[in-house]
Amino acid sequence: MLLLLVSLIAPAAFAQVPEAEPDGGSRPTPSRYTPTPVVSSPSGTPADKQKWLAQQIDGALGDPLLAGAKVGVAVNDVDSGKLLYGKNEAQLFNPASNTKLFTTAAALAMLGPEYRWKTIVYTDGALAGGELKGRLYLKGHGDPTLVIEDLWRVVSELWSMGVRKVSGDLAVDDTFFDDVRLGPGFDQKLEDLPFRAPNGALSLNYNAVGVHILPGPSDGAPARVVIDPQTPYFAVTNEARTVAVGRTLLTVESRDAPEHTEILVKGRIRLGDPGQTQLRRVTHPDLYAANAFRELCARRGIKITGSVVRAATPSGARALSAHYSQPLGVAVRDVNKRSNNFMAEQILKTLGAETVGRPGTWQKGLDAVASFLERLGINRADYKMVNGSGLYDTNRFSPSQLVKLLSTAYKDFRFASDFIGSLALAGADGTIGHRMEGGLAERFVRAKTGTLQGVSCLAGYAGAPGHAPIAFAIFMNSVPDPGTAAARKAQDAIAEALVAYLLAK
Repeated sequence: MLLLLVSLIAPAAFAQVPEAEPDGGSRPTPSRYTPTPVVSSPSGTPADKQKWLAQQIDGALGDPLLAGAKVGVAVNDVDSGKLLYGKNEAQLFNPASNTKLFTTAAALAMLGPEYRWKTIVYTDGALAGGELKGRLYLKGHGDPTLVIEDLWRVVSELWSMGVRKVSGDLAVDDTFFDDVRLGPGFDQKLEDLPFRAPNGALSLNYNAVGVHILPGPSDGAPARVVIDPQTPYFAVTNEARTVAVGRTLLTVESRDAPEHTEILVKGRIRLGDPGQTQLRRVTHPDLYAANAFRELCARRGIKITGSVVRAATPSGARALSAHYSQPLGVAVRDVNKRSNNFMAEQILKTLGAETVGRPGTWQKGLDAVASFLERLGINRADYKMVNGSGLYDTNRFSPSQLVKLLSTAYKDFRFASDFIGSLALAGADGTIGHRMEGGLAERFVRAKTGTLQGVSCLAGYAGAPGHAPIAFAIFMNSVPDPGTAAARKAQDAIAEALVAYLLAK
């Protein structure tokens, strides 16, 4: 069953939730966003080539489906800092998930790409004859990547040390952060999908759970619902039934409760169906992780006789085992390539804890980002940043501010490679892996998408062999619903024009 859980909650499963999904959209099919091919190439003087570029961008933005949209574009030569094209570049827009670029750049610059999170097991008791007489403390430090496999390794280390019984409680300690679980602005919509997962210093499986639904043995029998590890933290109500004919139609809801998460499964599943897995957010990150840890201990042969409680680790406790995450420079790849909201908020609160002071809070994280941006010449009064992920109608930045960030990050040797490498690669991976295939921009554009209801953005770098790249930011707000495809098609056409411009230099 443990192996089943590993497959259900692998990092990519949570990271690849489409950005448009918070507002009811779905992931587009690759063919819908093939860019308009660049049929000409720039020639003549540098001024002629820049004029050509402006014509290409204006032409891409001229789609009638975008007529009612508010559009802002900034295109800068990274090497010289010259503005190659601007349209409402100083105006403020909702950047959606482009906000993650500010969060991750600040974290890489201030914490360093080598920064690692830790999760530690402490005790205040002594081990004798296989029995640990005292409490175990499971303390988190904000790791956004901690998954069940990591906890299993920690438990195995305890078993290897000779621990077979714990005569005290399992105390969960998430005091590295404050106890505010929901990011600012996240209350705008009450959704139970994993892109809106809560945050906590001790978090597991991206604070989401995989609910696996299988058919029962016969027509009319209850469906089988598997949640692994099966712990007292989850209260499952199964109203789904097995049917001999008809198609599978299932709904899964997670509901908040004072000390647990309620899972409600409804609908029908056809006999012979291979099963479905749906991901849902949990309510209490610390209790979720602690109950999973206790279940793993039981499976490994370690009995914890006490209860799961919340308590801070005493100063005299000694460490028994620790898990250290992959470096921040690796973690930001999932944040930006796949637009992981949960990870972005964990990073923001970590940044606040490490640079402003513990416990980490959203405000401290925002203060840290503000101090970083001020060094770039971006004043706090000139933008609005409310959370670290860009979810919902919360943040406001201008295209010129984002292009300044991109240009600065590119030139900072300390973290440039990690930041640039975190962006999705056109036609290859991440949220633009299905876009710009077969055109000039394929594999020559690294960018971050931003998608909400009425919002479509693309920002990053366009490159070409032998040339310094171009930094660009394309913000589209108030996009009519039928114009979402048109917005992405225009963005892709602009990206292709930028590559053509560089190739002609």
